[in-house]
Amino acid sequence: MRHDTIVVPETMSPAQVRALAERKAQAQVGDDDMVAFLHLHGSRPVGGEHGTEVEWRYSYQVIPPGGPADDTAG
Repeated sequence: MRHDTIVVPETMSPAQVRALAERKAQAQVGDDDMVAFLHLHGSRPVGGEHGTEVEWRYSYQVIPPGGPADDTAG
């Protein structure tokens, strides 16, 4: 299980935050690895240049190639 944070404008919906977090997580794992089970844990306001921004905490699992999520046989 990996943990990270992402800072976004406060106007973003949780669905938008999740999509951005998935892209950020995928960029941090190997090209053949897959991000799975991403979960947003909560947010807190942080300062920003253009109004209030929010820092979201999230966690996710990394599935290697041929891992359980990729198994389509059977």
